[in-house]
Amino acid sequence: MRESPRRVDLRLTIPAAASFHPLAAEIAEKYAEFAGAERAAAQRFAASLQSSVASVAQSNGNEEIAIEFFTEGHELIATTNCGANSDRTAVALRD
Repeated sequence: MRESPRRVDLRLTIPAAASFHPLAAEIAEKYAEFAGAERAAAQRFAASLQSSVASVAQSNGNEEIAIEFFTEGHELIATTNCGANSDRTAVALRD
């Protein structure tokens, strides 16, 4: 995997198997709250991230999914990458 050009606050790698997707969402929700998102926004972020993880997962299940969390302005952004597939999810942080 290539290195990100921006500072990464948290990097998570999980197997692409669907049974690990809820774990990624749970970590995303907790991290979003820790970073300063409102509870309801963190929950929406987690649900969106879980959909993002499912959409980039390779169908053969042998790949890993890399998730990078970083802040940009007043947003927490998560990028999900698996093979050639990628997606991006964001949540607003409190000022």
